[in-house]
Amino acid sequence: MSRSLILAGFMGVGKTTVGRLCAQQLGYDFVDADNIIVEREGVSIPVIFEQKGEDYFRQIEAELVHELCLRNDIVIATGGGMIVNTANRHALLRAGVCIGLTATPEAILQRVNPSTRPMLRGDDPRVRVMQLLKERAPAYRELHYTVDTTTPSPEQTAAQVVAIYRAEQNRIAVHMAGATYDIIFGDGVIDHLGYALAGRYPSSSPCAIVTDDQVGPLHADRVQQALRHAGIPSFIHQMPAGESHKTLHSVEGIYRALSEHGVERSSAVIAVGGGVVGDVTGFAAATYLRGVPFVQVPTSLLAMADSSIGGKTGVDTDFGKNLVGAFKQPDLVVMDAQFLRTLPPIEIRCGYAEIIKAALISGGAPWQRIRAGGDAGIPTSAVDTHLLATLLDAIMLKRDVVEEDPYEKGRRALLNLGHTFGHGLESWSHFSIKHGEGVSLGIVCAARLSQALGICDGALVEEITALLDNAGLPVSLPAVDADAIWQLMQSDKKKLGGKLRFIVLRAPGDIFITSDITEQQAKNALRSLVENIRTRS
Repeated sequence: MSRSLILAGFMGVGKTTVGRLCAQQLGYDFVDADNIIVEREGVSIPVIFEQKGEDYFRQIEAELVHELCLRNDIVIATGGGMIVNTANRHALLRAGVCIGLTATPEAILQRVNPSTRPMLRGDDPRVRVMQLLKERAPAYRELHYTVDTTTPSPEQTAAQVVAIYRAEQNRIAVHMAGATYDIIFGDGVIDHLGYALAGRYPSSSPCAIVTDDQVGPLHADRVQQALRHAGIPSFIHQMPAGESHKTLHSVEGIYRALSEHGVERSSAVIAVGGGVVGDVTGFAAATYLRGVPFVQVPTSLLAMADSSIGGKTGVDTDFGKNLVGAFKQPDLVVMDAQFLRTLPPIEIRCGYAEIIKAALISGGAPWQRIRAGGDAGIPTSAVDTHLLATLLDAIMLKRDVVEEDPYEKGRRALLNLGHTFGHGLESWSHFSIKHGEGVSLGIVCAARLSQALGICDGALVEEITALLDNAGLPVSLPAVDADAIWQLMQSDKKKLGGKLRFIVLRAPGDIFITSDITEQQAKNALRSLVENIRTRS
C-alpha cells in the first residue's frame, strides 16, 4: 500500500503531536498543513485572517490539499477546518487513510489559547468550541476512523493510529445512486471496527452484532471488544447456522433482540458471518424501524467475494429461494484476511467457486490469473497470495457491476452465471449441496448449455470443468432428477415474462443473458452432470 496517513479534526486534538510520533514509527515524512501555509505566507494564520480574510486562507488551503494529495507515504496533520470543505475532504479521503482525532471541549480548551485562534474569538470559548464541533460534525463523520485523544497519552494515540493504518491493505469505494460506502480489506482490520464506526453513529443505544452458532464462538467476542475499545456499547444475537435457517423465523428473532435491547434508528446492526447471516441480518436491518444502519463483516470467502457487496438481502421460503427480500446497501463492509485462516477447506473451496465465476464474467487479466493457478488447484493457504489476488479481482468486478446496475435491471444479472441451475440443485438436494458447490455445478451446466447452443466450443467447457475439478469443487453428480430440478427452478425470482433467464457464455468476458432456452435444453444440461462422471472417470 502506498498511501498517506492523514490526521484531521478540531484544533487542540493533537494532530501535530500525534502526527510527528506516527511519522517516526512509520519512517515517513511529516507535514503540518498550517505550518506550510505560515512558512509560505511569511505571517501567522491569525494575521492572514486579519489582513486577507478567511476566504483567502481557505483558497490557499485548498491549493495545498491538491498538492499534498499527489504525494505518497507521508503523515499529514490537516488544519482544523481543512476537511470541512467538501472538495478538500473528498480529495483527502481518496488520498489515504483519514483518521479523525477528537476530544472533549474541556480538553481542547486546556490545550489551546483561544486568544491566538481566530475561530474562537468574540464569544465564550467553550460555547464557540461546542458550536463549531456541532457544525463540523457531518464532515468529521465521513472520515474513515475516529480516535478520541481526551484520555490517552499522545504516544498511546499514535500507537493506535499506526495500528489502524497498517492493518488496511485495500479500501475500495462503492458509489451508486443513493448509497456510498467503503469495502475495507486487510489483516487485522476487524480490531479497529469500533474506530471505524465511532464517528458515524452518535446514538447511545447499543449496536447489534448478529452472528450464528458456528461463527459466533470464533469471532463475536473479538468484534464486541473492538467496539468496546472505541466506547461503543453492543450486544450479541446468535442464530442457528446453515441455509435451512435463512428464514423469516430467524428475522423475527433478530427483531425481538433489537427491540429488547432498545436499538434505535442511529444504531448499527452488524452482520458477522457468511452469506446466510449477511442476507438475514440485512433484511432485518432494512425493515426494522423502516431501516437502521447496516454493516457487513463477512467471515467466509464466499461472502467476501460476492454476497456482502451490493445490498441484496433476503430469506428462503418453502415456495422458493430468496423470493422475499430487499435491497439494503451496507454503510461499511469490513473484510479481515485473518478470518479466512479459521475456515475449513470446504468453505475455501465454496468461496473459490464464486471467484472462478467472477473471473469468467470479467475475462482478461482476472481470467488469466485463475488459469495461471489452475494446475495447482485450490490454494492450500487461506492467505495464499494467489487466492487474495483473485479475491480482489472478484470484489472489483462486483463493485463495478453494482455501481452500474444497483437494482439488477441490466448487467448485474450476469453475476448469476451458474446460479439458475445452482439454486435449483441446492433446493433439490434439501441444501445438502452447499451454495458454492451449487454454483460450481451450475457453471458446468451453463457451459454445457452454451456448447449445446453452439456459442462456445468444447475446449472451453473442458477447461472450465477442469479448473473447478482441480479446485476440489463438484463437476458431476451420480444421479440427477432433471424433472424435479426443472420444477424447482420455476420459482427463480429472476424470471421475466414467465420465462427463466439463463446466463450463457461465448468466451471468458463475453457473457450474456437469454430466455430462449427450451425445457429440454435445460434438462439436458442438468443431465450432463451425470455424463461428467463417465467422461472424467
